[in-house]
Amino acid sequence: MLTKIEAARAAAVTAAFRAKLTACIRSASPLLISLLAADGLTPEGALALIVPDEIRHGRSPRPLFNRAAVGHLLRYYMSGISPSLISPPSMYEHKIRRSNGDFVAIQVVDHALELEARIGPLWLETRFGELRVQLDEAVPETIAASCIGRKLEEIVDHPAWRGRGWLIVDVEDAVTSYFGQTMIVAAGSVPYRLTWADAGQSVLTRP
Repeated sequence: MLTKIEAARAAAVTAAFRAKLTACIRSASPLLISLLAADGLTPEGALALIVPDEIRHGRSPRPLFNRAAVGHLLRYYMSGISPSLISPPSMYEHKIRRSNGDFVAIQVVDHALELEARIGPLWLETRFGELRVQLDEAVPETIAASCIGRKLEEIVDHPAWRGRGWLIVDVEDAVTSYFGQTMIVAAGSVPYRLTWADAGQSVLTRP
Protein backbone atom coordinates (compact mmCIF):
# COMPACT_ATOMS: atom_id res chain seq x y z
CA MET A 1 0.00 0.00 0.00
CA LEU A 2 1.12 3.56 -0.66
CA THR A 3 2.00 5.76 2.30
CA LYS A 4 0.06 9.00 2.66
CA ILE A 5 2.99 11.05 1.36
CA GLU A 6 3.55 8.69 -1.58
CA ALA A 7 -0.17 8.66 -2.33
CA ALA A 8 -0.34 12.46 -2.25
CA ARG A 9 2.70 12.75 -4.52
CA ALA A 10 1.28 10.18 -6.94
CA ALA A 11 -2.09 11.96 -6.93
CA ALA A 12 -0.41 15.28 -7.74
CA VAL A 13 1.61 13.76 -10.58
CA THR A 14 -1.49 12.05 -11.99
CA ALA A 15 -3.58 15.24 -11.75
CA ALA A 16 -0.91 17.28 -13.53
CA PHE A 17 -0.55 14.58 -16.18
CA ARG A 18 -4.28 14.53 -16.87
CA ALA A 19 -4.46 18.32 -16.97
CA LYS A 20 -1.59 18.41 -19.46
CA LEU A 21 -3.23 15.85 -21.74
CA THR A 22 -6.65 17.47 -21.44
CA ALA A 23 -5.13 20.74 -22.64
CA CYS A 24 -3.21 19.31 -25.59
CA ILE A 25 -5.17 16.33 -26.98
CA ARG A 26 -7.39 17.31 -29.90
CA SER A 27 -7.73 14.14 -32.00
CA ALA A 28 -7.50 10.37 -31.90
CA SER A 29 -7.09 7.45 -34.23
CA PRO A 30 -10.47 5.78 -34.81
CA LEU A 31 -8.66 2.45 -35.00
CA LEU A 32 -7.22 3.04 -31.53
CA ILE A 33 -10.69 3.68 -30.13
CA SER A 34 -12.04 0.49 -31.74
CA LEU A 35 -9.18 -1.74 -30.58
CA LEU A 36 -9.35 -0.40 -27.03
CA ALA A 37 -13.12 -0.92 -26.97
CA ALA A 38 -12.55 -4.57 -27.88
CA ASP A 39 -10.58 -4.84 -24.63
CA GLY A 40 -13.26 -3.00 -22.67
CA LEU A 41 -11.27 0.23 -22.44
CA THR A 42 -11.69 3.87 -23.37
CA PRO A 43 -8.68 6.05 -24.22
CA GLU A 44 -9.02 7.62 -20.76
CA GLY A 45 -9.08 4.17 -19.18
CA ALA A 46 -5.93 3.12 -21.01
CA LEU A 47 -4.11 6.35 -20.13
CA ALA A 48 -5.10 5.89 -16.47
CA LEU A 49 -2.98 2.73 -16.43
CA ILE A 50 0.20 4.76 -16.88
CA VAL A 51 1.81 4.74 -13.42
CA PRO A 52 3.27 7.91 -11.83
CA ASP A 53 6.90 6.85 -12.42
CA GLU A 54 6.16 6.47 -16.14
CA ILE A 55 4.46 9.87 -16.15
CA ARG A 56 7.47 11.56 -14.56
CA HIS A 57 9.97 10.06 -16.97
CA GLY A 58 7.83 9.95 -20.09
CA ARG A 59 9.18 8.31 -23.23
CA SER A 60 12.72 8.65 -24.50
CA PRO A 61 12.88 11.23 -27.33
CA ARG A 62 13.71 8.65 -29.97
CA PRO A 63 12.18 7.91 -33.39
CA LEU A 64 10.18 4.76 -33.99
CA PHE A 65 11.85 2.15 -36.13
CA ASN A 66 10.71 -0.36 -38.69
CA ARG A 67 8.21 -2.58 -36.86
CA ALA A 68 9.51 -5.83 -38.28
CA ALA A 69 13.00 -4.94 -37.12
CA VAL A 70 11.71 -4.51 -33.59
CA GLY A 71 9.58 -7.65 -33.65
CA HIS A 72 12.09 -9.97 -35.29
CA LEU A 73 15.45 -9.10 -33.79
CA LEU A 74 17.23 -12.13 -35.21
CA ARG A 75 16.08 -11.38 -38.76
CA TYR A 76 16.97 -7.71 -38.27
CA TYR A 77 20.48 -8.62 -37.12
CA MET A 78 20.96 -11.07 -40.00
CA SER A 79 19.82 -8.53 -42.58
CA GLY A 80 22.63 -6.14 -41.62
CA ILE A 81 20.50 -3.05 -42.31
CA SER A 82 19.83 0.07 -40.32
CA PRO A 83 16.25 0.61 -39.13
CA SER A 84 14.31 3.12 -41.19
CA LEU A 85 12.76 6.11 -39.46
CA ILE A 86 9.05 6.14 -40.09
CA SER A 87 7.35 8.43 -37.60
CA PRO A 88 7.72 10.94 -34.78
CA PRO A 89 8.14 9.46 -31.29
CA SER A 90 5.45 9.26 -28.64
CA MET A 91 5.65 11.28 -25.43
CA TYR A 92 3.80 8.67 -23.37
CA GLU A 93 2.70 5.12 -24.05
CA HIS A 94 0.89 2.24 -22.39
CA LYS A 95 0.86 -1.23 -23.88
CA ILE A 96 -2.10 -3.59 -23.41
CA ARG A 97 -0.94 -7.15 -23.96
CA ARG A 98 -3.23 -9.97 -25.00
CA SER A 99 -2.93 -13.64 -24.10
CA ASN A 100 -2.26 -14.66 -27.72
CA GLY A 101 0.85 -12.45 -27.94
CA ASP A 102 -0.86 -9.52 -29.66
CA PHE A 103 -0.78 -6.06 -28.11
CA VAL A 104 -2.22 -2.58 -28.52
CA ALA A 105 -0.22 0.43 -27.30
CA ILE A 106 -1.90 3.80 -26.81
CA GLN A 107 0.53 6.61 -27.58
CA VAL A 108 0.46 10.35 -26.98
CA VAL A 109 2.02 12.04 -30.02
CA ASP A 110 1.88 15.83 -30.08
CA HIS A 111 -1.86 16.70 -30.00
CA ALA A 112 -3.11 13.21 -30.91
CA LEU A 113 -3.79 9.78 -29.43
CA GLU A 114 -2.19 7.22 -31.72
CA LEU A 115 -1.37 3.53 -31.63
CA GLU A 116 1.18 0.87 -32.26
CA ALA A 117 -0.17 -2.68 -32.37
CA ARG A 118 0.57 -6.25 -33.26
CA ILE A 119 -2.44 -8.18 -34.54
CA GLY A 120 -1.60 -11.64 -35.81
CA PRO A 121 0.89 -11.28 -38.66
CA LEU A 122 0.37 -7.51 -38.93
CA TRP A 123 2.22 -4.57 -37.39
CA LEU A 124 0.04 -1.46 -37.18
CA GLU A 125 0.92 2.15 -36.50
CA THR A 126 -1.06 5.37 -36.86
CA ARG A 127 0.17 8.93 -37.19
CA PHE A 128 -2.15 11.91 -37.83
CA GLY A 129 -4.66 10.12 -40.06
CA GLU A 130 -2.25 7.70 -41.70
CA LEU A 131 -2.37 4.00 -40.87
CA ARG A 132 0.66 1.87 -41.67
CA VAL A 133 0.05 -1.88 -41.98
CA GLN A 134 3.25 -3.86 -42.26
CA LEU A 135 3.04 -7.45 -43.43
CA ASP A 136 5.08 -10.14 -41.72
CA GLU A 137 6.10 -11.67 -45.05
CA ALA A 138 6.57 -10.14 -48.51
CA VAL A 139 4.04 -10.76 -51.28
CA PRO A 140 4.74 -10.60 -55.04
CA GLU A 141 5.11 -7.06 -56.39
CA THR A 142 2.16 -7.46 -58.75
CA ILE A 143 -0.11 -8.36 -55.85
CA ALA A 144 1.21 -5.49 -53.74
CA ALA A 145 0.65 -3.00 -56.57
CA SER A 146 -2.89 -4.26 -57.11
CA CYS A 147 -3.77 -3.34 -53.52
CA ILE A 148 -3.47 0.40 -54.18
CA GLY A 149 -6.89 2.01 -54.42
CA ARG A 150 -8.67 -0.91 -52.79
CA LYS A 151 -10.27 -1.02 -49.36
CA LEU A 152 -8.14 -2.41 -46.56
CA GLU A 153 -10.91 -4.83 -45.57
CA GLU A 154 -10.77 -6.36 -49.06
CA ILE A 155 -7.11 -7.24 -48.54
CA VAL A 156 -6.98 -7.98 -44.81
CA ASP A 157 -10.23 -8.47 -42.92
CA HIS A 158 -10.60 -7.47 -39.28
CA PRO A 159 -13.63 -6.31 -37.25
CA ALA A 160 -11.83 -3.08 -36.25
CA TRP A 161 -11.86 -1.74 -39.83
CA ARG A 162 -14.55 -3.84 -41.48
CA GLY A 163 -17.12 -1.57 -43.14
CA ARG A 164 -15.09 1.62 -42.72
CA GLY A 165 -14.06 1.84 -46.35
CA TRP A 166 -10.48 2.87 -45.60
CA LEU A 167 -8.49 3.00 -48.83
CA ILE A 168 -4.95 1.81 -49.40
CA VAL A 169 -3.22 4.79 -51.00
CA ASP A 170 0.27 3.37 -51.37
CA VAL A 171 2.39 0.28 -50.73
CA GLU A 172 5.98 0.68 -49.62
CA ASP A 173 8.47 -1.96 -50.69
CA ALA A 174 9.87 -4.33 -48.11
CA VAL A 175 13.21 -3.17 -46.72
CA THR A 176 14.72 -6.61 -47.38
CA SER A 177 13.44 -10.10 -48.06
CA TYR A 178 13.19 -10.57 -44.29
CA PHE A 179 10.29 -8.12 -44.06
CA GLY A 180 6.94 -7.67 -45.78
CA GLN A 181 5.60 -4.60 -47.56
CA THR A 182 3.85 -1.78 -45.73
CA MET A 183 0.40 -0.67 -46.84
CA ILE A 184 -0.33 3.03 -46.34
CA VAL A 185 -4.00 3.51 -45.50
CA ALA A 186 -6.03 6.73 -45.32
CA ALA A 187 -7.79 6.00 -42.03
CA GLY A 188 -8.24 9.59 -40.89
CA SER A 189 -8.47 11.02 -37.39
CA VAL A 190 -11.49 11.97 -35.32
CA PRO A 191 -11.84 14.98 -33.00
CA TYR A 192 -11.30 13.85 -29.42
CA ARG A 193 -11.21 15.65 -26.09
CA LEU A 194 -10.32 13.86 -22.88
CA THR A 195 -12.95 14.07 -20.14
CA TRP A 196 -11.68 11.41 -17.69
CA ALA A 197 -15.31 10.63 -16.88
CA ASP A 198 -14.69 6.98 -17.76
CA ALA A 199 -11.04 6.54 -16.85
CA GLY A 200 -11.66 3.18 -15.22
CA GLN A 201 -9.65 2.07 -12.22
CA SER A 202 -7.33 4.76 -10.90
CA VAL A 203 -3.61 4.11 -10.65
CA LEU A 204 -3.90 5.03 -6.98
CA THR A 205 -6.41 2.27 -6.19
CA ARG A 206 -4.62 -0.57 -7.88
CA PRO A 207 -2.89 -3.01 -5.47
